[in-house]
Amino acid sequence: MTQHMRKWSTTPTTTTPWFLTLDHENEVIYHNNQTIKHGTLTGLVEHLTRHDRVDIPFNETFLTTYPTFISGHELSELLLQRLHIPPPPDLSPSELHRWTEQKQKPIRFRTINILNMWIERYWMESGDECSLDLLRHIHAHVTGLTGMPTSQLITAIEYRLKGQDVIKRLITPPNTTTTPTATPKPVTPKNKKKIKLLNLDSMELARQLTIIESNLYNRIKPQECLNKAWQRKTQEGSCPRRTSTATESSTNKEESGIKAIINHSNHLSRWIMEMILGQPEMKKRVSVLKFLITVADKCKTLNNFATTTTIISALSTAPIYRLHRTWSQVSSRSRTLLADLQALMSSERNFAKYRDALRLAVLPCIPFLGVFLTDLTFLTDGIPDFAPVEAETTPPPTPNTGTHETPTETKIGMINFHKWSKISTVIQNILSFQTTTYNLVSVGEIQEFVGQGLRGVKNDIEKEKEKGNDGEGGGDGDEMYEWSLRVEPRLVFEERGGGMGMGGGGRGGGHLATGSHMSSVVIASMAMR
Repeated sequence: MTQHMRKWSTTPTTTTPWFLTLDHENEVIYHNNQTIKHGTLTGLVEHLTRHDRVDIPFNETFLTTYPTFISGHELSELLLQRLHIPPPPDLSPSELHRWTEQKQKPIRFRTINILNMWIERYWMESGDECSLDLLRHIHAHVTGLTGMPTSQLITAIEYRLKGQDVIKRLITPPNTTTTPTATPKPVTPKNKKKIKLLNLDSMELARQLTIIESNLYNRIKPQECLNKAWQRKTQEGSCPRRTSTATESSTNKEESGIKAIINHSNHLSRWIMEMILGQPEMKKRVSVLKFLITVADKCKTLNNFATTTTIISALSTAPIYRLHRTWSQVSSRSRTLLADLQALMSSERNFAKYRDALRLAVLPCIPFLGVFLTDLTFLTDGIPDFAPVEAETTPPPTPNTGTHETPTETKIGMINFHKWSKISTVIQNILSFQTTTYNLVSVGEIQEFVGQGLRGVKNDIEKEKEKGNDGEGGGDGDEMYEWSLRVEPRLVFEERGGGMGMGGGGRGGGHLATGSHMSSVVIASMAMR
């Protein structure tokens, strides 16, 4: 019996009357100390707006993941019902007064707060007329309310009706009083008219790549992380219940943050390979390889794990990895540096070394998104959306003990809220890296140099698509491999199936399988290929 003991903000007592208890307590199942494990929609919404206490972690999880189990219209109707909750029948005047003061008013206040949080910070509906009608419907219900703090909610609705975001970020930046780091003086290229890769300062190129990556990462929105939305080739909604999301608002047609990161990673990887293979002289190829390894290390110094991974993964693809004669001329120092970076980003033990480094990293920081997306995929596919048919239900606590009896009943259709709590934790972790930005100066000439290279890659991919080739693989397909063979013809041991690449060992170099897509694409896009 004690295994279901719960911590209450207000301890149940023998004097608590029945009309002040929860109405749908038997529609939720608790795990350990007051954490909801499963529940019906009605039970979950009651907990969202309960009169006796506020469960902040639950509220954040619910609003972060609601599109996966309820539509915006359904949620609004359930909340408006809570706003207009009727009294139970046959109450005496004194009981009615007590119910109004201790239950109805708190529920209405909590409902207004939840509506405001939803519309202000967690709104994931599209910008179509249907969603605008939903906002107008809510507006009509709250405008005439008296004695309720509705002004902030009404303002939020009016902003949304104008197509404006009230608050762009889901979480509030921590400790804004922290003194910002000094802005490093940029190292500008000497010849600004004709920039060449090897004439750039490696740290400055790392900074400029970090600015680009950071801008893309900061575009990620919660709905992009739900139900593997990043795997869809079209901008569908994040839930089968809906056909659109806020990412395809009529006022915002830009590519979603996650897909933009995946595409950028693909394009950067291919551009890196082109810069290496485009050097007909071995000496120049060696110089480019050494320079790129240094840039990857500088990105790591900036806590830009995303670009670090893209660079070292590009160097591990088959067209580059097989350049045995070129790699043999790369200094041992550079090869050791690359090996250290590969060890850091190794997928061994579920990216254990990288996860440790990320935990210790000081903001600002750009994570390698592929690991987060792997976690989201594992949780999405591995945990059922609904509770098992036979589930242990948790009735309300008894007045005398505050504990729960634990009978077993058959419950069908209870939402597995435990799943969405885990997914919400990953999403909150993703978004937490958006709270602090880099204090770096954008150098227009270098930005244009990088942008021109990436645009060229994008155009090449589009041309390959027109020819019927799949250009989404980051550029390590047949065309790039043939280019590599022209640069360095096969050696005898290659033709026999041997392999001595940059790692001096087996074909995989101990990090990435040769010929695979870059790790960020393998992990992040998965079903997109």
